[in-house]
Amino acid sequence: MVEATEAKANQLINKFVISLTEGRILGYITDINVEVEGDQFYFILKMKLVENLGKGTHPGMFSNEKKLKIRPQDIVNVGPDVIILGNGKVPPLREIERLSQIAEEYNSLVRELETKERLIEKLKEENYELNKKLDELQHELRKFQVMKEDFEHLKEQLVRQEGQLEMAREYIKLLEGLRHDIDKIKDDVDKLLQGQLEEVVRGIINEELNARGLKKTSFI
Repeated sequence: MVEATEAKANQLINKFVISLTEGRILGYITDINVEVEGDQFYFILKMKLVENLGKGTHPGMFSNEKKLKIRPQDIVNVGPDVIILGNGKVPPLREIERLSQIAEEYNSLVRELETKERLIEKLKEENYELNKKLDELQHELRKFQVMKEDFEHLKEQLVRQEGQLEMAREYIKLLEGLRHDIDKIKDDVDKLLQGQLEEVVRGIINEELNARGLKKTSFI
C-alpha cells in the first residue's frame, strides 16, 4: 500500500500545481515525500513558487521554495504538465465525469418520463373519449332494451288480439248459423201464420156466407 502511494507520489514531480478553489498556480513541484498519520496518507509537496506570472517583465520567474501538505483526495486530476487541487471541495474529474454521466442518464430518464407522461395524457384523453362513447352506447342499449320490452308487450297484445279475433270469427260464424236458423224458423212461422190466417179468414167468410145462405168460397 505504501509502495503504491510512493509510486503515485513520484508521478507528481516536475509538474505545476494549480488550485481550483484559489484560481491560481501555486508552484512547480521539485520533490515530494509521503507521510503517514494513523490510517491517513499525506503528500508533502516541495515546490518553487511562481511570481509575476503574466505581470510586467520577466513573467513566470521562480522564487523561494515552499512545502505544501495535501491529502490524496485533494487531488482532482493529474495531467502530463499540471496537478489540479480542489482542497477536498472539488471532486476529482472521474467523479465529475461520473456525475455528468449520471446527470445525462437522469436527463434521459426525465425525457423518457416526459414522453411517457405525454403518452399517458394521450391515453387518458382516449380513455375519456372511449368512456364517453361507452356511455352513449349504454344509453342506446337501454333505449333498445326499452324498445324490445315494448315490442314484446305489443307482441303479447297482438297474440291476445289475434286470439280474440279468432274467437270473434268463430262467434260470427255461430251468429251466422243462428241467423240462418232464425231465418228458417221465421219463414216457417210466416208460412204457418199465413196458413192459419187463411184458415181463419176462410172460416169467417164461410160462416158469414152460411149466415146469409150463400155458398162457401175457397181461396185460390
